[in-house]
Amino acid sequence: MAFAFLPLSGEKNPETWNTRLTYFQEKLSPYYYTTSFEESGDLLEFSPQSRSGYFKVHFKNNMDHYLRFGIFNDKGEIWVSNSRNVSGFEEFEGIKIFFYGETDTDIVSKEYRNSSDKMWLLAGVGKQNKKVSFKYGISFISIEQAKKNLLKEIPEWDFEKVKKNAYAVWDKTLSQIQVKGGSDAQKRVFYTALYRSYERMVDINEYGSYYSAYDNKIHSSDTPFYVDNWIWDNYIALEPLHMILNPDREINQINSYIQMYKQGGYIPSFALATGDWPAMTGNFAASWIADAWHKGLRNFDLKTAYEGLRKNSLNATLIPWRNGPKTVLDDFYNENGYMPGLPPGERETVSTVDTVWEKRQSVSVTTANSYSDWCIAQLASELKLMQERDLFLKRAENYKNVFRAERGFMWPKDKRGNWIEP
Repeated sequence: MAFAFLPLSGEKNPETWNTRLTYFQEKLSPYYYTTSFEESGDLLEFSPQSRSGYFKVHFKNNMDHYLRFGIFNDKGEIWVSNSRNVSGFEEFEGIKIFFYGETDTDIVSKEYRNSSDKMWLLAGVGKQNKKVSFKYGISFISIEQAKKNLLKEIPEWDFEKVKKNAYAVWDKTLSQIQVKGGSDAQKRVFYTALYRSYERMVDINEYGSYYSAYDNKIHSSDTPFYVDNWIWDNYIALEPLHMILNPDREINQINSYIQMYKQGGYIPSFALATGDWPAMTGNFAASWIADAWHKGLRNFDLKTAYEGLRKNSLNATLIPWRNGPKTVLDDFYNENGYMPGLPPGERETVSTVDTVWEKRQSVSVTTANSYSDWCIAQLASELKLMQERDLFLKRAENYKNVFRAERGFMWPKDKRGNWIEP
């Protein structure tokens, strides 16, 4: 998010910091957003670029006008560096998101909600200016880089040009698929879904360099570095769709995963900008990468990708919502072919396990990793590693160990090999 932004009108008082406005006449598209505020009548417009954005405010009265900036997360600061520049940073999950912004009119007053932390700023822009614009750049590297991103993408005070550029990007993107027939409502559903398919992944390379949370370093690179892949959700349909629509982008995303492995030591689960979030179960990057390779997307280092996937399967923990070195439960899995569950009333003995929500998930872990290992076997075959192929094909049959034939269901087992009754 980097920062919150809200235009306000009227007399300033202690409740100004808590003011919430009612949005009406909202219009939303991929390239343009606008809304009016019921309380003030003011109108807000917004249009984005890749690493920057442009707000345009239309004030409708002769009251004092303000731009309120805020940091929602635990840490951050906002500064007014001169009469027309607002900059700062937000710290979230161990990383910093920097921003640099400019107004097209002087900031005539400034006030902090709490001067000791400078997380909320009220910038006064006077009564006379009925139209006030604020454009900004964001960066994971520095405020200076955020400024460079802004000047690269929005060098002028021309809102309509920014809007036109954003429209052109999305028009080209959504025109990849042309549909015939159907109602207008059905077309809206289709193109809305196509638009949402572009939510992830996100390239955070900032014109020649990027910050990686996987080793907490800034890297020089002219190639994209993609983050924010919720692979447990995406591998089934989203990634196969973009293998058709955007094969080069898929290759760059896989290469990003390989870089993350080199930087952090493991193939990520949910590869967020803040680092690996090992949500859910399974090693589904294996499915994604195997699918891409067998569909002819091969401009990536398969050997290194395989090395990382193999490490995740054999030497990292399979415990739900965890990543890191293997535990005694993983040794058990490697030896016995299933994740042992706990019978009712038996206390957890492995500290790595989340005892509040996720538990061990005997069936989910075993079935998910059986499929992941089958995918790894296909990659081993491509690399002519036949002994390893056979190892992973054998592991791919582990799902059979949690199938209870007389019940016709997958069923958890304990460490003694007994079915766990509810």
